Amino acid sequence: MSKQDVEKKVSELLDRHGITSAPIPVERIAQAEGIPIVEMHFKSEVSGALIRSNGVSGIAVNAAQHQNRKRFTIAHELAHFLFEHKGLDEDHIDWKFTVIRRDGKSSEASDVQEIEANSFAASLLMPVQFLRADLNDQVGFSGEAELDDSQIKSLARKYRVSEMALRYRLANLGLISPA
Repeated sequence: MSKQDVEKKVSELLDRHGITSAPIPVERIAQAEGIPIVEMHFKSEVSGALIRSNGVSGIAVNAAQHQNRKRFTIAHELAHFLFEHKGLDEDHIDWKFTVIRRDGKSSEASDVQEIEANSFAASLLMPVQFLRADLNDQVGFSGEAELDDSQIKSLARKYRVSEMALRYRLANLGLISPA
């Protein structure tokens, strides 16, 4: 799936659920899509899991992780559900996935499903059209923006994501310099 396909899928999902501003209510979206969310105590290296059994799916998230991480995990597992990754009858457990540094398979770009799920999660939590509007409001955006640390911090709080995830997303979209 191309980046454009992922962005289109996110846009359709936001439209379907009437979401017009950040922070994205990822928990509400997952539940509206018929996927209950349960917080569980996993070993520290497990971020979450998409569990499928007898035609029913659910997302389990690590209760010990930061709220921003939980939101990313829910969005990531939602992608696995929506894209029908790993077959309909298999559970899917994510070990140490991150926006920047993924597990061994993902970092080698050999696990396309993990890469797609990470891309979808970043796109859902930080939709490009919302980011462009916020950049325009903050700095009169007309291309690539120059943001100071306080502006990054403020936007990260608004979107309920980590500063690193926000910087990575903005750089991937070409909205800020990757430096």
